[in-house]
This record gives sequence, structure tokens and C-alpha cells, in this order.
Amino acid sequence: MYSTTSQTDGQRRKEDAAHWVALTDARALLPDEQKQLDDWLQADTRNLGAFVQAKSIYHALDYRSGRHIAAAPVPAPSPPLARRHFLTAACAAGVAALVAPKAITEHFSLRHRGRQAPQRYEWHGNQITVDARSGAYFSSTQHHDAILIADGRIGLQIQRHPLHVTVGTMWLGSKKADFDISVQGSDVIVALYSGALNWKSPDKSLKLTSPNILLFSQGSKSSPVLVSKQTLPDDDAFAHKAWRDGQIIMNNYTLTEAVNEFNRYSDVQCLIASPALAQRRLSGSFSLVKLHDFAQAAALLLNCKIRQEKNTILFYS
Repeated sequence: MYSTTSQTDGQRRKEDAAHWVALTDARALLPDEQKQLDDWLQADTRNLGAFVQAKSIYHALDYRSGRHIAAAPVPAPSPPLARRHFLTAACAAGVAALVAPKAITEHFSLRHRGRQAPQRYEWHGNQITVDARSGAYFSSTQHHDAILIADGRIGLQIQRHPLHVTVGTMWLGSKKADFDISVQGSDVIVALYSGALNWKSPDKSLKLTSPNILLFSQGSKSSPVLVSKQTLPDDDAFAHKAWRDGQIIMNNYTLTEAVNEFNRYSDVQCLIASPALAQRRLSGSFSLVKLHDFAQAAALLLNCKIRQEKNTILFYS
């Protein structure tokens, strides 16, 4: 079932993931099926990622059997998270480790796929902010909470209950910390504003202290590597965290950097006519969901022009 060529490996992995997602949602797995799923998840870290993405899409479409349907969290300032039972074999603490279902006391998914402002929730006294086009899976045991981040950007303020975070083959744990995690392809960026994190990979461990921005790189066949570590001054930390409140604080951003941020939150997409204009810099504070205000201000600051068509705004000289 899982033998593939290099050309079709990715597509087959998606098909296999969709198969397991549909099967686990429809009924409890038989013992031999559970073993097949466990073996498949452990065989390749990319299988786990495909399973996570398939499960996310499945729930985002609300395409589930009726007995599993539960109310989703209502986006509002710090609402309690609703329970959503979605994993037969849930991912919890450890490096891509599976926890026996009986050890899980609650589990649910959060996925913000559309163009919308970041959403903030409260879970066991901890604050969680999920950015646009981001997804994660949450589970609890008697001893700790756990999050498996699929993609995008998640903000975490750990205040009351210990939390374990898994990204690919990388594991982070904390009892008290304030940090963001951004997944960008094979790169994982951790902005640690306060507190400390314990980092573990299959062959190493390290205690991370604040305030720092840390860049990790993880390939499909290699352990995560700490590529860089940069001290984060208080003023920069304030700007980095602004996205949680739906704001962007630009300090000498290129137009390309600014446009990339705004394009996450709007169906209208910004384009830049020339490389020279793309590298021009600007500063300011704007709402991430008020694209037109930004476009008009950028045109004045950069002494350029804008032209809006159906679903695009073009910056040109």
C-alpha cells in the first residue's frame, strides 16, 4: 500500500493520510488496523505531517459522521475552547510520539484557513492565538497539555498548566513562557519573549532562555538544527507580538515584507510592479485587516502609485 516512486510519493502519502482520517472518523480501528496506522506514522515524519493536514482539512470542511460533531470554538476575546474528539491515536508529548487513546482526556483541532484576523482562545488558563492560514491539534493528559502544530503561526502564553509542543521531529516544553512559533517550510522560528523552553530533538536537548529569536531547520531525514539565535530587545518584542492583536508595526520594512504580511489576511492581493520598488522601505503601524488604509499610506510614504482591479492592488512608480 505504501510503496511509491519518488514522482508519486507525495500524492500517495496524501491519499494514504486521507484514507486513515476517513477510517478513524467512521469507526474505531481494529487491532491490526491500529498497528498499520501506528507503523505508517512512525515510518516517516512526513506521514505524520500529511495525516495532520488531512485531518485539518477534514474538520475545516466539517465532513464528519454525525456522532462526532461538536460545537467549534466561537472566535471572541479569550473564549473557553470547545472539545472536539478527532484523533483515535493522538499526538502528545515527545518527538512525534503517539499516546494511547485512553491517556487522552480531551482533544480538538483549530484551523484558520481563510483570510481573517488572528483568533485568541483560552485553554486551561493558558492563552493561545492562532494566525490566519494556521492549524494545530490539541490534546490533554492528566499531567500536561500538548499541541502539534501543522503550519502557520501560533502564539502561546503558558501561565498555569505545563505545555508540550511538537513541530515535525522537534519538541518544546514549558511550565511558564510567552512565545510564538512560526512554521515556514522546513524552517521553524521561535520568538521567545519571556520564560524558558526545553528543546528536544531525537539526538539532542537544550534549554532556551528569553528574550531571543531562534531559527531551527529540520529536513525530512535529519534532526532539527539550531541555525541562529538573536537577542530580542523589548521594543522589538512589542512589534513582533503585535500580530496577536491584528496589528503590524513596521520598522524599516521593505515593501515586499509589508505586502507579504497583508496578503495573509485579505482576498485582495497586493502586487509590486518592479524589483526596485519592492525593496523600498517604510515604517508605521496599521491594522492587518485594513489593507486599503495601508495601500494609500504606503503610496504617500514611498511616493508611488496604486491601481486597484478586481482582486489585486498594484504598486507602481
